[in-house]
Formats: sequence, C-alpha cells, structure tokens
Amino acid sequence: MAAGPGVEKTLQKLKKSVEDGNYYEAHQMYHSVSQRYLKQKKFDVALELLHQGAKNMVAHNQLGSAMDLVQRLIDVYDQENMDVNESTRGRLLDIFQEMPLQTQTCDEYVRLCIKWSARHGPCPQGDPLIHHAFGSRYYSVKQYYDAENHFIYGTLDSAKATGHMTWEWSGEGYHDDRGYFLLRSVLQYLALKKLAHATALFDIFTKLLITESPSDKSLPLSFTPSSPSDPPRGTEVALYKSSSINFAQFLILCVERGSPEHFITLRNQYRNVLSFDGWLGAVFEVVAEVWYDLGPKKPVNPFEDIMKSLFAPPPSGGSGGNGQQLLAMD
Repeated sequence: MAAGPGVEKTLQKLKKSVEDGNYYEAHQMYHSVSQRYLKQKKFDVALELLHQGAKNMVAHNQLGSAMDLVQRLIDVYDQENMDVNESTRGRLLDIFQEMPLQTQTCDEYVRLCIKWSARHGPCPQGDPLIHHAFGSRYYSVKQYYDAENHFIYGTLDSAKATGHMTWEWSGEGYHDDRGYFLLRSVLQYLALKKLAHATALFDIFTKLLITESPSDKSLPLSFTPSSPSDPPRGTEVALYKSSSINFAQFLILCVERGSPEHFITLRNQYRNVLSFDGWLGAVFEVVAEVWYDLGPKKPVNPFEDIMKSLFAPPPSGGSGGNGQQLLAMD
C-alpha cells in the first residue's frame, strides 16, 4: 500500500506505542483510527492499520490483541465482500508468518483464514495458495501432520512439496513401511480427484527412494495385455519392496486407465494394506466412490474430520500437531 505521510506517521506512532509496552492504548487506537478511515471509505488504509497492528501485537506476544485486530480485518473483508486475491490473501499470510506455531492462537488464526477464503473464493475447502503457504511453514518445522492437512488442499506445488515431505516423514521411524506415508497422501489426492497431484507426489517420492535407497526397488514388471484396458505390450512398471508403494502406483495406473475391473482386483489384492489402518480404508472407499461409483451407499468421508478440525474451536493445550499424530483423523 502506498500510504500518505499522514498514515505513515500514524503507523509509526502506534508501532512506537506497542514497543513502549502501551499495549492496551495501542490496541484501542488501532481500532478507532481504522474505524475512522472505514467511515471515509478508505478501506486500504484501514486494512493496513489492522494488518500492521496485528503484526506488531504478535511481535510483542500480545496474541489476544492480535487476534482481535485480525477478526476486525476479516470482518471488513466480509462486510465489503472482498474476494480472495493477492492483496487480501497477502495480508493474512504476512501475519501468519509471525504467528507462533503450536499455540491455540495460531490454530484459531488458521481456521479463520480458511473459513474466510472458503466463503469468498472458488474452493469450498479454502484457497489453495493459502493452504500451500500454511503447509509450507508447518513442513519447515517438521510438523508433518499439520502440513499434510493443508498440502492436500493446496496447489500442484503443494503436491511436489508433499513428495519431499513424505520421504522425510518416512525416515523418522514412525512406521516400518516407508511407503505408508506416500500412500496416505496419494489416497487423499485421489479422493479429491486430483490425479495430477497424486502422480507428481508419487514421482518425487520414488525418485528420492531410488536415489537414496536403490535396494528398495526390484526388477521392473513387464505387461502382457490380456484385455483392451491393459497397458500396451512391453510397458514396464517398477516394483518396490514396499507393498504400500506398489499399491499406490497400481492405484494411480488404474485411475489413469479408468478400469473398474482392475480397481476391484487391486482392492482384493491389497486388503491387508488397507486393513492395517482403518482410516486409509475409509479414504480408499471414497476413491472407489468418486472414480468408479463402487463405494458404499453412504460413503464414509474422512475429509469431514479434516475440515471439522480446521473449523472447530481450538482445543485446550495448543496444536500439538507433529509426526507422531498419524491417525488423528481416524
């Protein structure tokens, strides 16, 4: 925002007030001054005051005051029917970068942003770029579970980041089968009908696997077609020691070729993989429903749990999201 000298002077004065520890006074001034500009229809100025005020309060650990200013900023977005765009999104992401993770305040902030972007953007699960930014920050501090929850609703770049993340996650010792972490995300992307995302994720994960642990890949399997829906003669697919990786690979191939017969065969052959984790089995049933109309009459939708966790009131004790909470969505 290209603020005039008067606005810059006000911003500096309020920032100095926060730095001097006059938090209550500064909080009230951010509200009153922004309200004055709102009455004058100077929305950009008012929003910049609220934006900078929230950042300053976060910087001085005044999280309650920060959230109050954030709520006011989002109220203005709502009242003026402001869509998700570079400017409206940018203010929220700028504040998020200052928020301390694993706190109730950050959890509440994330929910507010996602709910607003779902109301004013084209995606009912929230803006993909906001999800990508949230997921990237969680990933940077190895909060893999929280990162996964956002990357799934993000962009194609989110899927590529998920490829790297699931490989790192798989090396943390939470599960004997490193492919488990790959399969989690592949199933979720396919349940959302994001085939390109699932493929990008799979390609990156397996390239990292082959580079860092080549012994986990065995000889390729060469196809001999027995039906028109089979791959062409000579088509080769790599095989891995991990049943979960092989399952993810064949599942992507089934969806690409639109073959319900092969899908049913695959489901029967890998029941043991799905039975290990009931949540994975539930997501698989969503995949069966959305691609082949083969799911239960009332398919279980595990994504409802994800969205409930994003939109629900914050739990006591902060986020606690980390790689050990693998089955929190179950």
